[in-house]
Amino acid sequence: MPAPRPLIRAWRINCIWLLATAVLLAGAGIAQAGFHFQERTETISPEEQQLAAEITAFLKVYEAAYNKQDYKTVKSLWQQDGNPIYMAEEVPFPLYGQERLESYFNPVPGKQILEGIDNRYSQVRAKYVAPDVAVATYRLDYDIKIIGMPATGGWDRVMAVFVRDAGQWKLSAYTEAPMGPATMVKKMMQKSPPADPAAEAAYAATKATIKTLSEAAVSPGFDAFLDSRKGLKPTH
Repeated sequence: MPAPRPLIRAWRINCIWLLATAVLLAGAGIAQAGFHFQERTETISPEEQQLAAEITAFLKVYEAAYNKQDYKTVKSLWQQDGNPIYMAEEVPFPLYGQERLESYFNPVPGKQILEGIDNRYSQVRAKYVAPDVAVATYRLDYDIKIIGMPATGGWDRVMAVFVRDAGQWKLSAYTEAPMGPATMVKKMMQKSPPADPAAEAAYAATKATIKTLSEAAVSPGFDAFLDSRKGLKPTH
């Protein structure tokens, strides 16, 4: 996981439940589309296997430092070019530059925000996009406890850019890519089905709220957009 999650992290966890519960929004259409995205084993070249192993080793070091809240070491694992890019899912805009990165790791100078954090990185895939430059995707599972608040947990998909500097991989750009709301909530409910009628009612209310919000978010003029494309067929 990227930088510490101050109070905004708790806000984010709650919002995931709200914004993510559009599982019924597309109804049968989502279910029918799901066959495109079944997980499967793909061939990975020896070069990419080696690269993934190197990035995995890097992430083990990053994970250990992060879970000790050793942000000095965490920052040392970023390329020191003065222009990092960091996109956290709970921040509504990307963070550019060293100053922004510093403030993300240390949002309230002199004050501890987290009681504890446990990040786990897995499912690393990577490819070279230039000599000594690689793009990697991986999964982040986390449990986090903000001081004075209940512990929360979740997961993220991540895409990051790594640059090899003096023989060592360094982070240069990072983005969290949570799943779309319908998929996220479907998986959350599969993992933690309602245990009693009260939970069932809460799930139903959340779904209804998200459906209403999602329908209200449709851009003005979208009906006209659809009308202008009637009869349009996809090409492949």
